[in-house]
Amino acid sequence: MVVDYHDDLVNVKSFLVLVLVFLLVVWWMQQPRNLPPGPWRFPIIGFGPQLMWSMVYKKEEMHLLATRLGQKYGKICSFDIFGLVFVVINDFGIIKESNNNPLHTNKGHNNELEHKMVGSMFHSYKHMAEYRKFALHTFRGFGIGKRSFEANIAAESEILLQELDALAGKPFDPHHFLVNCSTNVLFAVVFGKRHDYDDENFRFLSESNSRLVHLVGSGGWSVMLPKYYPNNDTKEMLHLMKDVLDFLDKRIEEHRENFDVENPKDFIDEYLKAMSAAPKSDDPCSYLQDENMRAQLYLLFMAGTDTTSTTLDWCCLYMMAYPDIQKKIQEELDSVIGRNRLPQVSDQEQLPYTRATLLEIQRHVSLLPLSVFHTASDETSLHGYRIPKGATIVSNLYAVMRDPNMFPEPDQFKPERFINDEGKYFEREEVCPFGVGRRICLGQTLAKMQLFVFFSHLLHRYSLVKPEDTPPITFKGTYGTTFVPKPYTIKFDIRM
Repeated sequence: MVVDYHDDLVNVKSFLVLVLVFLLVVWWMQQPRNLPPGPWRFPIIGFGPQLMWSMVYKKEEMHLLATRLGQKYGKICSFDIFGLVFVVINDFGIIKESNNNPLHTNKGHNNELEHKMVGSMFHSYKHMAEYRKFALHTFRGFGIGKRSFEANIAAESEILLQELDALAGKPFDPHHFLVNCSTNVLFAVVFGKRHDYDDENFRFLSESNSRLVHLVGSGGWSVMLPKYYPNNDTKEMLHLMKDVLDFLDKRIEEHRENFDVENPKDFIDEYLKAMSAAPKSDDPCSYLQDENMRAQLYLLFMAGTDTTSTTLDWCCLYMMAYPDIQKKIQEELDSVIGRNRLPQVSDQEQLPYTRATLLEIQRHVSLLPLSVFHTASDETSLHGYRIPKGATIVSNLYAVMRDPNMFPEPDQFKPERFINDEGKYFEREEVCPFGVGRRICLGQTLAKMQLFVFFSHLLHRYSLVKPEDTPPITFKGTYGTTFVPKPYTIKFDIRM
């Protein structure tokens, strides 16, 4: 008897082809319909190979890829990776519409990393809104945004200037000093005390937080990859996060031991007071749970210190790069303030060019180019397209702040774009470094006060000069949670 192995092989191949076709048909039928347009995607792995090629081999930053996709597929587009849908928005109006939709304001995905970062409450809009109301009320109670609180920032600025005076005329990297001053302002609010710049524990905590912020990334791999995917960055983040959370646990325990419900001294005391006054609840999403309190303190610490210090870092770099603009600011400061006192927040109306330059730096840098990723808590629609439950919504603030229709010659650094024909300063809501809508940064009022005080004080006191024999100035940087300038050296020459 002769066995025809050729026929059997043909039958096996035909069967495998039929199975593959069947699986592809099932996959295709399960795909969400009416999604925003986007690039062609492979079955199952989706846009993964193209994303890998773009980011790993071409070294294209995620916000530039998002902008390119928007230019090709429209103001709102989409792609998926392993079944996870990403909706990318490159238009301010649509971003605003999306961020004001309660169903679009969940934070991240429920994996170990983000659960440690944000607790459970970010998965409930209702509880997040309750926390924001509490936090904003508490900040106002501390005087943040009022002249009374400006004295705290000015006092920290005086210490910063003393530190810089000791290095006047010498080349150095200012990053450490800028991190310290912004961190101490936040420490005074949250923990009720500041730290000396040379405090070893303070330095260790600041460095751990800076590294963690860099690894987390705005649009980084930690949120792009499936939650079960093991990678070294995630492992290092968890290790660094443990250091920061251990510090917070110690501070919280110290506050519990010395807590006086009638005399709350800082944000932690106010939080403990709210928890003690509230009925006992087993709701894991409540902001009044211990775990969520710790998570919110962590987010305040991480976001509040990094964004302000990094913006100040860019301010110094830009002023060193544009001495003519720096000189024009100093002439304005001397004319309005004089040389016998430092600028105050109340002087802002008379300092249009100083304010315009600060805003133009924030626009030009685009510190958080992709803002913070949000997740759709339920199926919804946006701009006529279906947004499936669980979709990650990416707001491309870089594309908004570099939109040539809003900002002619967007790549040029031009503070004059925020000064009208009458010589007065004005803002545009499209310059949105603190985000847009319901999840706008809680600390924006504090950050704006700090930026104006520190920036104006530095330029009033010093001329920021590029040292001789140093590399050419570059505006290239490193993308973490924020866009950080590459290390540089600068001279602070005391003005007479």
